[in-house]
Amino acid sequence: MELDLSGVMPEARPAVERAANVYIAHTRRWFVGILAHGSAVKGGFIPGCSDIDLKLYLEPDAFTAEGYLPFAISLAIARDLAPVDPAPFAYIQCYAHSIVSQHQQLLIPGTHALLAGRLPVAEATETQLQAQARTALSTSDPLPPHLRDGLLTWSPSRLERNVRWLCTDVWPMLYHLLSVQQRDALRIWRLPKQEAIALTDPQTAEGQAIRAFYAALLAYYPAQTSNSVALDILEHGVHFLRAATSWWQRECGVIRADVVNSTG
Repeated sequence: MELDLSGVMPEARPAVERAANVYIAHTRRWFVGILAHGSAVKGGFIPGCSDIDLKLYLEPDAFTAEGYLPFAISLAIARDLAPVDPAPFAYIQCYAHSIVSQHQQLLIPGTHALLAGRLPVAEATETQLQAQARTALSTSDPLPPHLRDGLLTWSPSRLERNVRWLCTDVWPMLYHLLSVQQRDALRIWRLPKQEAIALTDPQTAEGQAIRAFYAALLAYYPAQTSNSVALDILEHGVHFLRAATSWWQRECGVIRADVVNSTG
């Protein structure tokens, strides 16, 4: 099956091409579509840190009753992926979705590239993204569970894993925060990380924390040799999450006050 790699960053194309062909080869009888998304499409990836994100859409019959691909198929895919070098990205991440699943992340226009097949889900609207952002800000845990006790267990690999997990909390929160502040989520989510960071006010706590977080990531990757810098990343990341949560709480206070004043 011929792949369309035109929407993928040049640095990611070799790995994306090889990986996509592996996924398609092992799921061909159920195959509907496969796409790349995230920094491999938008740009702004951090060498040695960012991953290549893929979504694989399959017919429902591909999955077990529990909603997973059969182990034998997953193992065969893993064996064929083993020789694929994702560099300069850190690794390849792919999630398989049934086309009838109701539990899928919103697919944002302009942030993905269809590699083969068809797109079987509707793209997100501004209203959906705004609702998602408000829910995320309202329910955010500024101290992610993996850090509550995770720092008491020591190894360089465990520390690096905590850094990666924290990135999965910080980057989406940055986009949720800016979606509400800028009132234009569809535009915000299309931006690479550097451009999104530039939209934050450097005089605010959240603006300072996200800049320090990003600078520490660039200092830590790709070598991953400084445990001190890794701990700086965790510190700045948690500071950002706390600052974003505080901003939202203040914003909600302003909104409630406005409502009271307008009806009083």
